[in-house]
Parts: sequence; C-alpha cells; structure tokens
Amino acid sequence: MRANPERYELHDEDETHVETTPYLGRVWHRVGHQPVVPAAGTNRRLTVFGSVAANGRGRVEVLTSRADSAGFGRYLVALDARHAATGRDVILVVDNGSCHTSKVTRQALAARAAWLEVVPLARYRPQLNPKEREWRRLKRDHRSHLAPTLGAFVEVLLGGLRQLGGERCDIVDAVPDWWLAGHRTEPTGRPAGRPTGAKHTRPRKRRDAKLPAPT
Repeated sequence: MRANPERYELHDEDETHVETTPYLGRVWHRVGHQPVVPAAGTNRRLTVFGSVAANGRGRVEVLTSRADSAGFGRYLVALDARHAATGRDVILVVDNGSCHTSKVTRQALAARAAWLEVVPLARYRPQLNPKEREWRRLKRDHRSHLAPTLGAFVEVLLGGLRQLGGERCDIVDAVPDWWLAGHRTEPTGRPAGRPTGAKHTRPRKRRDAKLPAPT
C-alpha cells in the first residue's frame, strides 16, 4: 500500500449497537422531584456496520436493524459501490465475529476476491482497531440525549456518522420501514393469534397423574 497508495485502500471494519434509550450516568433535576426523561417508547436497537479508511480517505457506514450476515452483506454492497467509484482495491481488516465468518459471508467475500483482500484481526484485541475509538465518539457526542421519535433517532445517528468526517463518506440508511413503525421484527402479514382450525402436527400424549399404589 505504501508503494502504490493510489491503487489500494485500507479499511478497518467493525460494528456496534446503538439503543434508543442508552444508559444515562448523570441528569439535572430539581431536588425533591422525580426526573422524567422523554423516550421513543420501549427500547429499540440498531446496528451500524462501518469502516474507516487509512490516511483520512473517509468511511463506509451502513445503518441497519440486525447484526447478522445479511447486514454485513449490505455493507459489502456499499463497499462495491465505493470500489466502482474510486477504482481502488480494498484491504479489509475484520475481527472474528460470527457475521464475518459465516458460510454466507465467506461466499460473498470469495466473490470479491479480485479486488478485496481480507485480513483477520487478532482475537481479543479491539484496541488495535481504530474504528472502536470512533464508536466511542459517536455515542458520546451524538447519543448523549434521547430522541423523541424513532425517525429522529435515525436522523441523529446519520448526522453523527457524517460528522466523523473524511475525504469520501459513503453512508447508507438501510433501516426498514417496519422498524420505524415500532415493530421489533418484520411483520408476517398474518393476523395476530393462532389460526382458526390449526392443529398440532403430533397428537399430544396423555399424561396420567402419578398416584400412589393402593395398599
């Protein structure tokens, strides 16, 4: 990379969870009055897949609802777009998380082997990843207050990711509509409750009470 910096980009990748009701260590309130802090309903969580490029070349950030192989796949799609725009090959440093080592992820990485080289980070060495320091900045500066709505929560996160800076910032909002509507999981479209006329696939075994033997 030092010999030909215009050909390569070094990205340190990591992911973090951001919750709508984070831990509050201190709060101002009147003595004798119970402090009340507004919140966006019950607690919800989003996951940010992100990487920071060396030499201040920017970042790739994807805001999504789950920390799984599908979420990491969306990050790789954003990395595809960056590679197509810059023409640079990418050296990607990742940890040993399950979303990085699953079968689906290995296939996706193998399909990009022509321009993407993966370097595994040493186990239990988060201090070697500069992205960890950016997560602390994001949560300290942009999550120090509670958003009144889920939509405002997403906008605050996107604004915080943009302010992390860099030469080129590729930020993708992949938050699904069902999450913004307040659902914890994607709706199936079926009405709530057990379907009418549904039966067990296996008949239940009758369990007799264990009574003492007659004497």
